[in-house]
Amino acid sequence: MSDTMHVSGTVPPRSPQQLRLNRNQIGPPRPRLGPSVRREFVHRPLIDDILVTSWRRRDATHFSLTAQWPHDHGYFTPNRGRHPLILTGETIRQAGLLISHAELGVPLGHHFILEDLVYTTHPEHLTVESGPTLLTIDVTCSRLRMRAGAMAGGRFDMTIRKAGRIVATGHSDVTVTSPAVYRRIRGDRLTARRALGPLPTPVPPQKTGSVHDSDVLLSPTDRPDRWLLRIAPGHAAVVNPANDHVPGMALLDAAQQAARALTSPESFVPYAFGTDFRRYAEHGSPCVIEARRLPSALPSTTTVQVTGSQNGHPVFVSTLTALDVRS
Repeated sequence: MSDTMHVSGTVPPRSPQQLRLNRNQIGPPRPRLGPSVRREFVHRPLIDDILVTSWRRRDATHFSLTAQWPHDHGYFTPNRGRHPLILTGETIRQAGLLISHAELGVPLGHHFILEDLVYTTHPEHLTVESGPTLLTIDVTCSRLRMRAGAMAGGRFDMTIRKAGRIVATGHSDVTVTSPAVYRRIRGDRLTARRALGPLPTPVPPQKTGSVHDSDVLLSPTDRPDRWLLRIAPGHAAVVNPANDHVPGMALLDAAQQAARALTSPESFVPYAFGTDFRRYAEHGSPCVIEARRLPSALPSTTTVQVTGSQNGHPVFVSTLTALDVRS
């Protein structure tokens, strides 16, 4: 699964001060604390979707970052008064991209293939407040593969804290490819885009925990545990029209919606989320989403596995674990 944004550019300078853009250069954002981070460095076209606010290098493989979680975002809406689980995954994704571009020499325009994204949250520290939630992130890089002074792949382990308390821990493994290699990998599919025709019928939003029909990424089938991926316009935080394939964050959100639809959006509030990405989810080909309960290793928890497949081949496998709300 690739997470890309087509931006031209050269290897950015190594000084963090040189890498930050003044807010006035990138349009008037909503009020934020701390310096803004360039949109290209986190592959986000909209200012309001940028979560990471600053960074500094501690040594060759350790970095400290700051981030903000919005309390009033148009897509990352609270669930039972807590920040949504997928917000942690997006934070890990952005932090890894930022470090790759700003500190590990990856040029803008290179493509990131996300191999996995695994994280566990501490729900008691995820309470939404009246303003943005301020966070710190400790990042450790390992298994780094360097080529010509730039990272070609590696692993990012992260610990996210709020006021010194651990909010979440997680990791992601990525591979980086040049535009030329990516063109060879994608071939004719490089120009594929999401069709703009009529959308299939959505699952009722209340079944997936969504607010609006436009946020629903599932279309019903004749089975209660199977759906078709529905790429609605939604919000740019999940659906980027420039992508030549279905973005990974859309697949994560579809997995979360499927787990809720199988169980209950009110009782299934996951705290742990792990996903292995097997191949690209292509535009123009039905993507089947299936969910099933798994035996839970811990008491008072529910575990659901969600798989996505196209033409009989697995695209991703997600495992979500939720606490029993009565706990």
